[in-house]
Amino acid sequence: MRKQRKRLLALLVALVIACTACGSSAMDGVTELTGSSDGTPELREMDDTMRSAYAAFAYNLFAKCAIGEDKSCLISPYSVYSVLSMLANGAGGDTAAQMNALLGLTDNSRNAYLAAWKKQLTGSEGTEFTDSNAIFVRKDLSKSVRKDFLSVCGDYYRAQVFAAEMNEDALNAINEWVSEHTKKRIPKILDRLDGNTAMVLLNAITLDAKWSLPFEEYKTTKDTSFYHEDGTVSKVEMLHGDADSLYLENDYLTGCVKSYDNGEYRYIALLPKQGVSLEDVVSKLSPEMVDGLLKNAEKASVLLSIPKYSCEYEKELNEVLSELGMGNAFTNDADFSGLFDGRIDVHVDEVIHKTQLTLDAEGTTAAAATAVVMKLSMALAGKSIKLDRPFVYMIVDQNNLPMFIGTNR
Repeated sequence: MRKQRKRLLALLVALVIACTACGSSAMDGVTELTGSSDGTPELREMDDTMRSAYAAFAYNLFAKCAIGEDKSCLISPYSVYSVLSMLANGAGGDTAAQMNALLGLTDNSRNAYLAAWKKQLTGSEGTEFTDSNAIFVRKDLSKSVRKDFLSVCGDYYRAQVFAAEMNEDALNAINEWVSEHTKKRIPKILDRLDGNTAMVLLNAITLDAKWSLPFEEYKTTKDTSFYHEDGTVSKVEMLHGDADSLYLENDYLTGCVKSYDNGEYRYIALLPKQGVSLEDVVSKLSPEMVDGLLKNAEKASVLLSIPKYSCEYEKELNEVLSELGMGNAFTNDADFSGLFDGRIDVHVDEVIHKTQLTLDAEGTTAAAATAVVMKLSMALAGKSIKLDRPFVYMIVDQNNLPMFIGTNR
């Protein structure tokens, strides 16, 4: 009986240990700080000013990413715009001027527009849209982060703020945060951190949308040919069904629209005409071109055939964003004096963007995450010891009394 009790006790102990291990989280190694001031942010509803600024950014960013790519491209301009807008609140001088020019608005109006837009997007019925932001600050710099910067990010962007040692634990915590806030569709955003990292800003979004008129599975054709621009052919599962009664056409392309369940989100497909390359269409994309297509759409019954597909995409945006006009942010001349009190100079080291999308007969799921990694422009003041001459060494106890003492000549 005693042996059975011992075995039972050992089993229970093992079970408790296993459950404790399973419940551990990379986030256990970080400390959450207060970001929001609990103030009520100013809200500015979407208008032509915001719409023009964001659309110009979105199409320019897409063209820079897609032209010259030899693979499928998928970006979320919203995710990139959101995280850069957060960061711009800490920029000054030429850095702020360049970022404001790229984003098309100054800080105060941009914050107010995005706060209202975020509320509108996440409040939709029939589709699920999530939008999350976070800031990870190096632990020894956390007391130096400007409170007004954190308040803006907390009030307008609902950003969580964490302090962490920029080591492997912080890397795991950042990747876990992204995985959680993209429903595990993007399990990892960063591959590395180092001791020179001062701050990481994050945005993560997800979209789950059902078609207003789902494709009927029995109409799906398998092994349908898909013709690539390089002349190769692949086999796909092709969905067939009704699109919205809008037929799009101009000199370069034809296209259609298919709505999701709540009517607030729509899928727009644009097919280059014969003899027109995909890059030609990408280069011509603009707010005016898309608005013109929708305004002049022909009312007609449209049968849409589209392949089931999934896409995963990843791109470092340093070069793209520099070419679009915010190159100063990536240099040691960057002015992010609004991030930290005192003489702590930082610059953008890298902007990493990842996306994932799946389209099938029922609808579309998608996720995006963007990380902005800030590094110290110069290492913090410190001391160094180089043992390149004879030296004395010792091993001491808890009373600092030498247990061993010696010289190395």
